[in-house]
Amino acid sequence: MGKAALQWTPEMLALLGTDKDAVLAQRWGTTAKTVNLKRNALGIPAFGWVQWTPAMQAALGTDSDAELAKRWGISKASVVAKRKELGIASLTEKQGTGFVWNDAAVALLGTASDAKVAAQLGVTRLTVYNARVARGIAAAPRGVAKPDADDAD
Repeated sequence: MGKAALQWTPEMLALLGTDKDAVLAQRWGTTAKTVNLKRNALGIPAFGWVQWTPAMQAALGTDSDAELAKRWGISKASVVAKRKELGIASLTEKQGTGFVWNDAAVALLGTASDAKVAAQLGVTRLTVYNARVARGIAAAPRGVAKPDADDAD
């Protein structure tokens, strides 16, 4: 004999679209497909679905993806996906780091912590990290810092 049809209660119907179909299905002892079919039949958008307004789309790339996600109450992944779908560069891609990696700056990579090199060069730790990794330079061993020229005797 087949499994009895799920009896949908008003409480269950009210929860459709408020969490992932699979999560609700597990809670109710059914399959995600059953929940998905019911939600779609009622025209309820999936959990996490975003109704992109023209204003939201216009804001993409004008602030960090994380800040926009926080502002709109959605995931950063949703913001990144929509921005990429529309071919819009991220704020950091538009701005670039503005830092030119000359030989002297590159020579500092891996000689001290990324944070210390960043402070010395006036850039972010992430900028130093990315530059170091892109060049295949290992991180400085922990506790080892390049002595300042003033400290040499």
